[in-house]
This record gives sequence, structure tokens and C-alpha cells, in this order.
Amino acid sequence: MRNFSFATAAVTLVLALASHGGAQAAEITVLAAAAVEQPFETVVHAFEHDTGNKVAVTFGSVGAIQSKLKAGANADLVILSTAVVVAAEKDGTARAGSRAVVGRAEIGVAVRNATSAPDISTAEAFKKTLLAAKSVSYTDPAGGGTAAVFVAGMLDRLGIVDAIKGKSLKFNTGREVVAAVVKGDAEIGIGFTSEFVPVKEVRVVGALPKEIEFVNEYSAYIPATSAAAVTAQALLAYLARPASRDIFKAAGVGM
Repeated sequence: MRNFSFATAAVTLVLALASHGGAQAAEITVLAAAAVEQPFETVVHAFEHDTGNKVAVTFGSVGAIQSKLKAGANADLVILSTAVVVAAEKDGTARAGSRAVVGRAEIGVAVRNATSAPDISTAEAFKKTLLAAKSVSYTDPAGGGTAAVFVAGMLDRLGIVDAIKGKSLKFNTGREVVAAVVKGDAEIGIGFTSEFVPVKEVRVVGALPKEIEFVNEYSAYIPATSAAAVTAQALLAYLARPASRDIFKAAGVGM
């Protein structure tokens, strides 16, 4: 994480831990990109246990979260693509100095366990794999998700949109994408590997080949309207701990 006002956040965390059990717990609301769901939930549960504070989290695509915010949704912490967070800093909707990098997720391919791994070593090999597959699942770009928008553009650049149209299964969330692979409805799933790693029934073949790879950075910010900025800052400091970073790394969200 970036050392935005990390010293302040670290002190806040120490105070939160020290007061655990001796003061009324705070409650904060978080809106976060689905790509960081699994590791973030794990860290949040530990944070709640260690501090006594409560965290209500809503996950969704970057586009869906942006729509909620534009519609007036309240939040004490928001996690979105870094470019979106930088824009929030510039327009004043983010508290000055609160931006911090959460991690980076890459788009890759997953298949059901016990099936052979397809060749995705090069862009051409990946193209042939998609053309040969019986079915492919990925998120629908209409939802505005980062992975969805990229994958749609990638398929267009590979020149195979029409060729795989009849066997493409589009979903609103990464969870649905991987669920289709688990059920056998989709032979191949494309999305952020961080959404595939936690699912035991599938195997992550790997990230997309270098020629067409996509790595997206996610950052957090505290909205200027947050009524619980101190607790939100404490959660940011908790996310920066080595133990928390290990959880993110194991889930495929590195730094």
C-alpha cells in the first residue's frame, strides 16, 4: 500500500486494537470491486475480530459500484480501479490523501478440475483454444466491469467475436463465470484469476499470454462524506499488515 497518511492510520489501528472491548464498536460501510472479494472478506473478518468494529461490504463490478455512488450510496471506504480512484481524488469526492493501493489482479483462464489444460502460451494459441472450445464464459461488458470490457475488446482484436458468439456464455459477475465452469456449462472461463483461485473445483491454467495480458490495479479511498473516516483509516492500516498482504497474495492479488 501507498504511504498516504500511513503513520496516522497505523496509530489509529493501534488505538482501535487497544480500545477493543472498552468502547462502543464502530460500524463502517464498504463498496468494493469483486476482483478483491475473497481476500478482502478474509481480512475484514480478522479486523472485526481484533478491533470489535463491524464492516458491511457490498461487492460488484467497477461499473456497478460507480453507479451506486452516483445514485447517492453512502460508503466509508471504496475500492475500485486505481484510475477511477484517482479521478475521485481530482473531483473532490475522495478525502484528500486517503488513496492507497490494495493490489493488482490479472486476467486469466480457468477450467474444471480433472480436465486437460488448454494451450494459452501465446496469443495465437489462445485464439485457437477459444475457437476449439465447446463453450466459453466471461462477464458481460454491458455491466461495465473491468474484466468484461477488456475481454470484449480482446476478442474483437483477435477477430473471433462472431466465430465464438454461439458458444459464449456472458454473466453479470465473476462468480457466475466460474460457477458455469464448475457445473460443466462452460469448458473455459475467462476472468480475474483472483475470482478463480478460491474455487476448489476449478484449476487456474494461467494468466493471459504476454502479448495480450491485462493486469488491473485496485486502490481504496475514503469518501469525503464518510462519517467514520477514523475507523476506515484503521481498516486501511490493517490491510497493509504483512499478514493481510499474504492473504491477498495467496488469492492472486499481488503488489
